Amino acid sequence: MIVVTAPTPPMLPRHTFLKAGHDLYEAALQLSNGGALPGPTDHLAGLAAECVAKAMLIDFFGSVQDSPDAKPYSRTLLNQQGMNKFKASHGHMPGAWDHLVLLAHGRRGAEIRRHIPRQNPFKTQSDEWNEGHRYRDGATLTSQRVARHLAAALCLITAYRHAK
Repeated sequence: MIVVTAPTPPMLPRHTFLKAGHDLYEAALQLSNGGALPGPTDHLAGLAAECVAKAMLIDFFGSVQDSPDAKPYSRTLLNQQGMNKFKASHGHMPGAWDHLVLLAHGRRGAEIRRHIPRQNPFKTQSDEWNEGHRYRDGATLTSQRVARHLAAALCLITAYRHAK
């Protein structure tokens, strides 16, 4: 008798958002020295913050990364908020920050909120961070904006460490 079983789908590797966030933050800091490259610095700061926010969402608040595109999403948002999978997925900043604030609960959520700004620093009306800004002329970015985003990324890194 021959037993035929369905092939087992390959296991997705464990996320490395926290490590990526640390690495991107360090790269942003190196680029920020002297202020000669504000565009790439700001872009990397936003990506660093995004990665650390996603790490917290997965590690502390039940988000999963189980689809072939490896984009994490929240089953809580999918079920409770009636969102579709696209809206429940944790994309780029400023949305990843908003999802973190929305889903952070319990002791860890309180600890995270204690270490991050109340207002989303990537969602400033006149100057919202966007992944598409990597194509902008960095000369149009203010040093205050870059400093705000670097500080926000560091706040998230600190919040992760304290919530752990």
